[in-house]
Amino acid sequence: MSDSPLERARALPRWSRVTAGNAALVALALVVLASLWPDGPTAGFLVAVGVVLGLESLLVVGLLEGWGRADARREQPVTLATWVTLARGGAVAVLAGFAATGLPSGTGAWVPAALFAVAAALDAFDGVLARATDSVTDLGSRLDVEIDGLVVLVGTLVAVVDGALPVVFLAVAGARYLFVAGRLWRRRRNRPVYELPPNPLRRPLGALAMVAVWLALLPILSDGVSRAFATLVLVPFLANFGWDWLAVTGRVGVE
Repeated sequence: MSDSPLERARALPRWSRVTAGNAALVALALVVLASLWPDGPTAGFLVAVGVVLGLESLLVVGLLEGWGRADARREQPVTLATWVTLARGGAVAVLAGFAATGLPSGTGAWVPAALFAVAAALDAFDGVLARATDSVTDLGSRLDVEIDGLVVLVGTLVAVVDGALPVVFLAVAGARYLFVAGRLWRRRRNRPVYELPPNPLRRPLGALAMVAVWLALLPILSDGVSRAFATLVLVPFLANFGWDWLAVTGRVGVE
């Protein structure tokens, strides 16, 4: 059954608060960045930031209105842990600006790597905070997963534009999205989709992908070193995703 206009209206204040809070975090980061950037952010930089900020706002709309159980979603508050996740999204949005301008030089050269490190490191903190405060929510958990994907995607785009990562590494950044789209496509065609089985390599390889992006954004390594390390990570990462795809499509592991 579809949601009534009244039920949708009840979700609007939460979406408004989340979007306004995320925008405020981004604005604060831009003010700090402007103090390190003599000429200030360029128009292209601000457009890229705005695009990612808009995507994150649409993501929240999807989580509140279309993904999962509607009754459970609307009863859950936006907790402190969720705001930490949103801070990660703010860092990613500002990082996206460098996809339009390339990596800066001088003191600002450390900013992209720092933004990526904040967005990646807080991934561990928001989950711990949610469990410690007994405030684990479906909204927070789903948002955390989506921000994880954006961290790798945006970081990879910035590094690829700068030449610090090979273009083929975009396959790593886009693998999750292709995986999700593939499962949706199979369901719509009434083809079987099985549960994703446990895989001990999934987390370590995901962490290595983040390390590869972070190293590429650091101003202390040559492009050759970062590209070589990324290639070493790319092969097992994509092979593992391929194995997971075979598992959810029933080609392996089904008795």
